[in-house]
Amino acid sequence: MDYSLLLSDEEYQKKFKNGHKTPYTYEIARKGQSIFYFGAEHSRDPGITQWKELERYWNQFLKSTLENRIVLLEGPERPPLRDLTQEEVIKQFGEVGLMMLFANKEGVQISWPDFSMQQEAEQLAKQFDADLVTYFIFARSAGAWLRLDTGETFEAVINKAMINTARRIGRAPHSIEFYANIHRQVFSRDLSASEKETLMRAAAPIYHDSVINEIARTSTRLRNEHIASEIEKCWQDGKSVFAVFGSSHAVIQEKALKSLLES
Repeated sequence: MDYSLLLSDEEYQKKFKNGHKTPYTYEIARKGQSIFYFGAEHSRDPGITQWKELERYWNQFLKSTLENRIVLLEGPERPPLRDLTQEEVIKQFGEVGLMMLFANKEGVQISWPDFSMQQEAEQLAKQFDADLVTYFIFARSAGAWLRLDTGETFEAVINKAMINTARRIGRAPHSIEFYANIHRQVFSRDLSASEKETLMRAAAPIYHDSVINEIARTSTRLRNEHIASEIEKCWQDGKSVFAVFGSSHAVIQEKALKSLLES
């Protein structure tokens, strides 16, 4: 695979400054082997049309492939689903949970090619201060929940993000004050409910507010390289792949993955 074809964040933003379709899908096929890539909108709203689109795309994949299939999903590995309806799965786990339902029903193997948070933190700490890296992962978790607008208080969200970060990163302290101190150092403001917008922007690679956005851009590059390399391994093993990641990952990886057809 030609990894130089992976779009940088800057290239992605320039090329798609007016946005792109979501879900973003494409197929790669050669001699009975396929990659179906579903670039999803991260959502837990059971009412959007994406879920029907995902089901149709999955059925198309099943019809196009006969064996040696694998489903690749974004994020940390989830435990098996227990007695949940489709709507409950979507509300709790979004597109990842729904694909687990679909894959389990058909007996298709599931794999999680993304970095664990621990691995990601270790990679980023080679280039940035480790405390700033820990804050970045905390801010990314908090920002994702804030954007979902679940009705929880700001305090409840940052506490949940703190617990999540401490559970997944060995060096992360179980302390809101740790993150509050870094927030003051970086933004010269207290970590309070008035900082909701700052926190949502902090870990987003499209902004240039602080060094945390720079960490986010580096994280995006490292993750896309790693995910694409794992898809390539499946391809080289002769597997047909159904990949479900956020739509930006699908767009950034498209040209590099299509270069597999030339190898």
